[in-house]
Amino acid sequence: MKDVIKRFYDEVLNGDDLDVADEIITPGFSPRGAGPAGPEALKQIARYLRSAMPDLHFDIEDMIAEGDRVATRWTLRGTHEGDFFGFPPTGRPVEVRACVVFRMEDGKVAEIWPVVDASSLQRAA
Repeated sequence: MKDVIKRFYDEVLNGDDLDVADEIITPGFSPRGAGPAGPEALKQIARYLRSAMPDLHFDIEDMIAEGDRVATRWTLRGTHEGDFFGFPPTGRPVEVRACVVFRMEDGKVAEIWPVVDASSLQRAA
């Protein structure tokens, strides 16, 4: 399971290889409960993040797996060049931290629950 989550970050988000989403995301995956579902939902998130920070990079600090869950703690770094969750671009370096719990199903990501460090998000703006 950890290998799938590493691909989620390393290949899709960091590497901008959106086709990998088709291999690692279930058809029912819907991170916000609205909008596209399945692999297209992750592709949309990746495009949005890349438009906000073209040089973004996620560093996984911790990863723990048990049962059908994988939990990660990561730091996102990049340059704030576009809208980022309602914050207009600043051109400054950004560092955001979060913890995310993934539910896996048949070796793919089925659900995701992110908890973003609000103070790091506000400092990023």
